[in-house]
Amino acid sequence: MREEYSKDYDDFTLTDYSTDELSGSLSPFTFLCVVAVLMLFGLIMAYSASYDSAIREGLSHYHYLLEMVTFGFFAMITGIVLFFMPRAKLEKLFYFTLPLSFILLAMNVISSLGGENVSILSGFPDLNGSDAMIFSSVLMLAYILPRIREKEGRGYFYLAFFILSLLITLMMTLSKNFCYSILFFLTMSVALHAASMSRRYVFFYLLFNLTLVVFVILSSQTFLSSFFSRLMPYYWDTSDALSASNCLSAIAEGGIFGKGIGSSYYKLGQIGNVEDEYVYAVIAEEVGLVGTLMILLFFFLFLFLNIRCAHRSKKSGDDYIRIVSLSFSFMIVFKSLLSMLSSCSVIPSSGISMPFFSADGFSYFLTITECAFLYRFMHITGRGYEKVRD
Repeated sequence: MREEYSKDYDDFTLTDYSTDELSGSLSPFTFLCVVAVLMLFGLIMAYSASYDSAIREGLSHYHYLLEMVTFGFFAMITGIVLFFMPRAKLEKLFYFTLPLSFILLAMNVISSLGGENVSILSGFPDLNGSDAMIFSSVLMLAYILPRIREKEGRGYFYLAFFILSLLITLMMTLSKNFCYSILFFLTMSVALHAASMSRRYVFFYLLFNLTLVVFVILSSQTFLSSFFSRLMPYYWDTSDALSASNCLSAIAEGGIFGKGIGSSYYKLGQIGNVEDEYVYAVIAEEVGLVGTLMILLFFFLFLFLNIRCAHRSKKSGDDYIRIVSLSFSFMIVFKSLLSMLSSCSVIPSSGISMPFFSADGFSYFLTITECAFLYRFMHITGRGYEKVRD
């Protein structure tokens, strides 16, 4: 078999590979460049959006930036571990993350419904269970679905997952994370489609979950008020409505080229939680339409590279890589778009962060960790790395 390999090597492992396996081999390096640009610009914009909020809270002006850098550092260490972790252990990671995600999500629900503020450690940053749940659910589907070959077996699993996802959607909605509920069943739909589930069933899955979210919102006056005050901010006299209307003003004043990085006015106490869920308003005000389009370009290049990776994994029959690559990449892009749309009051914002840009350390950690998965899979599909190594 060795004579089939021509003299060439991977720039990471310096291992010889065949010409066929090097098809698309620039994808890992290009992906790293895209992620590096998003991380660097994200840190700059996160600091710009958060320093005033930190000072108002009696913290150092670089508090949120330091939090992101710390979480990012641990995420990169985690990513290195994931890169070299044996494949069998990597695929079973959800056994640990899924129960932990349920605990975090339950804590968010209790806190949102009026219970005492539940935290793991005093002074420890809040952990978003919705982010963790989406991450863990993708890993679970990617592990289980390729192992269920019989239609009858898949039918039972689909039914169990359908019930479980309704419970998760309900918990996210009860914690007032309306956008995370949408993000969850959009991401799960991508995962199910990547696992060759019929489009008809994917459509009904989307419909049932969306119906549940709408029902929960309409059944509670508190949720209904929060929903419409963000969706139609000029007709409500609440703090949420004021923040949403100021977001629209900030975006409008950004114009084509923006005011310049650090020059935003509306981040100075005019928008609540501006460093997290409304960070896009600061981005639009400071870099304008041109800067926003550049960010979108990088996100869609990010998605394109992972679609190529999933396409190559389909040819090799690696369903796990296909499901995870498509789900994580679409999830990050969906999340970015939902954050942008919520800042524009096109959809009701409910605390959803913008990947790479929001000053949310835990979300930042998960985003970098997901990118570590995607980077490893590009090596496997584009360079034959795992095949030769194993």
